[in-house]
Amino acid sequence: MIMLLPLILTTSLVITPTAIPTPTVTSEIQKFREIIQEKVKTKLQEINQKVQTNPKRGYIGTITKIESTQISLSTKDKNRTIILSPNTVYLNNKSIKIKSTDLKIGQEILVIGVLDDQQNLSAKRIIVTTIKSSQNLKTIVLGQVVDISTMYSLMAIIPISNKNTQYQVKTDTKNLQIISKTGEKLTLKDISKGKKIIVISTSVSPSGQTLTAEKIVVM
Repeated sequence: MIMLLPLILTTSLVITPTAIPTPTVTSEIQKFREIIQEKVKTKLQEINQKVQTNPKRGYIGTITKIESTQISLSTKDKNRTIILSPNTVYLNNKSIKIKSTDLKIGQEILVIGVLDDQQNLSAKRIIVTTIKSSQNLKTIVLGQVVDISTMYSLMAIIPISNKNTQYQVKTDTKNLQIISKTGEKLTLKDISKGKKIIVISTSVSPSGQTLTAEKIVVM
């Protein structure tokens, strides 16, 4: 019994190691990169979808129908549905606040808002215009101010709908009207770089890149 003890102990200590695979650092980094790339791709798709489904717009046309929550607007290219809300601001042609009940069929209005998924415009502001002024309107641009020259009475804006385009806006007209989005009267000093504005122009240069502002709404 005494002679067999070393043999038993020796045998019990002989263990064959089993190889355990470990992930390489390179494969882990690659996997992490793929996860990040997928998240970035998803985020960009969400941003692009938001831009496409909720673009800001401005339309001018004639009211053809009035209901409690919406109005029908006849524009130069099609009939449009304008959605009204308790937050919609109404202004007359002198930029004085009015009520929704002051709107009448046959009136010419400028509507500023955001398109929904059904391409209906959710109105943020409705401005009543005169027939004469609306017929003369050539261009309505919603953009961001990127440069201002007080010496030459010019400002440069980039439209929200097309950031590859730039307009020069002349602001030296005698009848230029500048208001806030709530209808408060403003001056050119209230417009600075980075501000979003709506420019209503009755005169456009042959190139189409220079606008003579008749009215500016500061957002």
